[in-house]
Amino acid sequence: MTASVASRPLVRLRLGTTLRFVSALVLVAAMALPVYLTFASALFPTGEFLRSGLFPPIGHLTLDNLVSAFEAVPLVPQYLTSATVVLLQTTAQVLTSALAAYALVFPSWRWRGVAFTLILLTLAIPGESLTIPNYELVSAMGLRDTVFGIVLPYLATGYTVFLLRQAFASFPYEVWEASRLDGCGHLRSLFQIVLPSCRAYLTTAALWSALGAWNGFFWPLLITDSATNRTIQVGVTQLVTAEISAPPVVFAGAAIVLLPTIVLIVLSQRLLVNGMASGSLR
Repeated sequence: MTASVASRPLVRLRLGTTLRFVSALVLVAAMALPVYLTFASALFPTGEFLRSGLFPPIGHLTLDNLVSAFEAVPLVPQYLTSATVVLLQTTAQVLTSALAAYALVFPSWRWRGVAFTLILLTLAIPGESLTIPNYELVSAMGLRDTVFGIVLPYLATGYTVFLLRQAFASFPYEVWEASRLDGCGHLRSLFQIVLPSCRAYLTTAALWSALGAWNGFFWPLLITDSATNRTIQVGVTQLVTAEISAPPVVFAGAAIVLLPTIVLIVLSQRLLVNGMASGSLR
């Protein structure tokens, strides 16, 4: 009787572990299935799924759909444009956010709380309401149909400022004061003392900025005219009209767009784990 009662918590623990494992497996399958279908549709001939099911023979793999996608739309220049936009926009947002967050946490000045409140209020402003002013500004500066015109309205963002400000607020204030007493200037304190200890948050901010830049669609479509200066997201939509009779070509374009996102998330997860581990060791 006692042994039976004592074994109940163990049974419940095993049942709970099994349920969590099954739930995680179902979620992974639900997220992985669309990705698999996208790449499989891009790498197999038209109608292969209808003949062979979800797992067509490996021998039927082909790159014809990818070649057709690159021939239908100038995806290579658009790919380079998107990569440049991601690099410039992510660097600018992380840099401006780090400087703003540092100013909101460490130096003591009178209107610091008011400035932080105003930054938070920008998160409540719909991006669509700024489209016309941004368009007029970029056009007046002569940056229409350029990479810098795509990046200019997104050099700073309130969310990354908020994220890094919360990270810096948990940094030991005594360490910052000690660095200042040792003769470190504000920039040296930021880049050599504060940021290395907040690496996980910095990676999160960079990942969020990079994904937002890569997935941008409406603004690049609006501010650019020539096909070569548009981003890859706009180029994939052009495949729908150019190759509407060949769905695998459209899937090939989607796979081309999706691949850097997957690589970025995988690499950033490793950086997040390393950043958390280094932060905990400090």
